[in-house]
Amino acid sequence: MVLVHGAWHGPWCWDGVREQLAAVGISSTAVTLTSSGPQLGGLQDDIAAVHARLDQLDGPFVLVGHSYGGIPMTSVAATRSDVRHAVYVCAFAIPAGESLLSAVGGTPPEWWVIAEDQRTVTPDDPRKVFFNASDPDPAPQLTPQSMRSFREPLGEAAYGRVPATYVICERDAAMPPLLQEEMAKGIGAAAARLDADHSPWLGRPAELAKIIAGSTQE
Repeated sequence: MVLVHGAWHGPWCWDGVREQLAAVGISSTAVTLTSSGPQLGGLQDDIAAVHARLDQLDGPFVLVGHSYGGIPMTSVAATRSDVRHAVYVCAFAIPAGESLLSAVGGTPPEWWVIAEDQRTVTPDDPRKVFFNASDPDPAPQLTPQSMRSFREPLGEAAYGRVPATYVICERDAAMPPLLQEEMAKGIGAAAARLDADHSPWLGRPAELAKIIAGSTQE
């Protein structure tokens, strides 16, 4: 089980879910993406980071991607034979050739605060956008995200070849549930629903872990 975090976050966000998975005998690891934090890598760097982590492990793999993390996860799943399932947690499941920015209409959302040099973006009010139904508030742990990771297009996509589950979060203020539903249908994923905000790994770790664990049986 390999977990891929979203923008502005780090592998720490999966700690609660990993504890729940371990309790039922499922080992997991969380990848560190280069686009969040001081390296300010792009999408291709993140894809390389996921590949590198998988190369250190024995498959087959279930990949789990949260939010932006769904994009590098999709690319990796499309180019490997050792990925047996992909779980999208209120994640971007975009067509090949699209970027995250183009997928949201080409115009940055109002809550994106873009630096003057256009290199980084930060959320204006993470508590309101990401953690509106969760406690505690991990906003101080968030780091700037590279803008180029949002501008670079997805290359190959694994939709239809690798079985997928999409976790729709019904109280999500960052990605409307209707958009999540459309993405789930668009990739032919089995849909699961949680009464959660954009951070179910924080507010609903046990329920999320149960859904993820179920994907290992498929």
